[in-house]
Amino acid sequence: MMYKIFISSNQTELKEERAAVKEIILDNPTLRNFFEVFLFEDTPAKGESPVTSYLKEVDNSNIYIGIIGKEYGVKGKDGLSPTEIEFRRFIKKPEKEAMIFIKGTDDSKKDIEIKAFIKAIRESYIYKRFTNPDGLKAHVLSSLISYLDGKGKLSKGPFDETICRETGYEAIDEKGVKDFLKNRAIKIKVDTPRLPIKDFLLNILKVVKIEDGELRPTHAGLLFFGKDPSEYIPQNEIRIARFRGVTRIEFIDSQEIKGPFYKMLDEVEAFFKRNTRLASKVVEFKRVDIPEYPYESIREAVINAIAHRDYTRRGAPIIISIFDDRVEISNPGGLLPGLSIRKLEGRHETRNKKICSIFHHTMDMEIFGTGIRKMKRLTKEHGLSEPEFREEGDFFVVRFYGPGDKILDLVPSIPEERQTDLRKLGLNERQINALKLMVNEGNIFTNTLYQNVFKISRRSSLRDLRGLVEAGQATMMGVGKGAKYKAL
Repeated sequence: MMYKIFISSNQTELKEERAAVKEIILDNPTLRNFFEVFLFEDTPAKGESPVTSYLKEVDNSNIYIGIIGKEYGVKGKDGLSPTEIEFRRFIKKPEKEAMIFIKGTDDSKKDIEIKAFIKAIRESYIYKRFTNPDGLKAHVLSSLISYLDGKGKLSKGPFDETICRETGYEAIDEKGVKDFLKNRAIKIKVDTPRLPIKDFLLNILKVVKIEDGELRPTHAGLLFFGKDPSEYIPQNEIRIARFRGVTRIEFIDSQEIKGPFYKMLDEVEAFFKRNTRLASKVVEFKRVDIPEYPYESIREAVINAIAHRDYTRRGAPIIISIFDDRVEISNPGGLLPGLSIRKLEGRHETRNKKICSIFHHTMDMEIFGTGIRKMKRLTKEHGLSEPEFREEGDFFVVRFYGPGDKILDLVPSIPEERQTDLRKLGLNERQINALKLMVNEGNIFTNTLYQNVFKISRRSSLRDLRGLVEAGQATMMGVGKGAKYKAL
């Protein structure tokens, strides 16, 4: 069933707000499947009077959305504005759903008729206030979702286990499922070549279900294997930004990340690594690369945010903020009842059991609530202070503190993959000592300086420096006698 919405307001004053309401309905896959929107300005020219036309639409509407600003509007012969006429007409309907939104928090500067109109509304109706179009869109979205829920149009049960009825099996990317089976499903033992993808999703992962003889994906199925999950679950988004300094005043880089979970995780990692520092230090005969943060710990926090967030919170993405001194990961949905910030370790309760189950099969998440302990251990081993866990309103926030200007002190426990044995690259002792000066002290060599430091011939010096470049440890700037060499 399609429900008809009539948007009523002063058309001139609230033109932007009227368009915003229509936009949020048409852009949301759930809403546009249930609602038709009437805006008077969208109607073609007809032979009947405007009053007759819009009152006919009021009579045919299921929902009245009234937006009230500060201007009352042009009065008719009865002394009423079109907005108030429409409102009075609608509330006479036996089955009526009026949603009222008032712009601004101060009514003192509003027209006197508007003040009287608001007073009349206040006596019988609940209303919401807003200050900008985005705030209005959030209120409208929440109100319409509640309306559908009250009509029994929305699926009951855990979000991740319910069917997405807006699409069919065609929304599943089977190539993504094959990649999952081949590279990620560590704990799932199946005969991949013989097992049809549909059977795997239906009978083993249980992320597609049969309804009315048709195969449909659950929300978890879309989130892991959908071609474009955000088309049906627009709140499946991660916004990540690198800010200059320690406040959110100016950003250097930002990205909105959408897609199936593993694609999102790959994009988060790429963004994070290009926007955090990687220092190097030569210790004895090894070059050690030292990242500003242990990414394994950051990834653990991101997976926790994806797995535990409240997916019924529309319009609230996961937010990752990178500052000079810290990283913050915020996800919508506070702790479940019975959990507290002080007693999170060893506890594993979630609102998304199917999502957590799949992450468990891929070894990305343990079922014993060890994620927080793991984050603390990894940051401590890296030489950083433990992350901080907070509830801020209805958001769960993890805060990692960086090393500041002491990044080169983070040498202990650097994993083997971040250590380069310079001897295995074929570098001689002179080259290793030169690289140590370049990396640790910031020295830049010319051919002449290299000759003087190591007391060798020009030919040997040139051979050493070119060898450092060929080994991927240094770069050459300039050409000929003026060429300079610095560490990569």
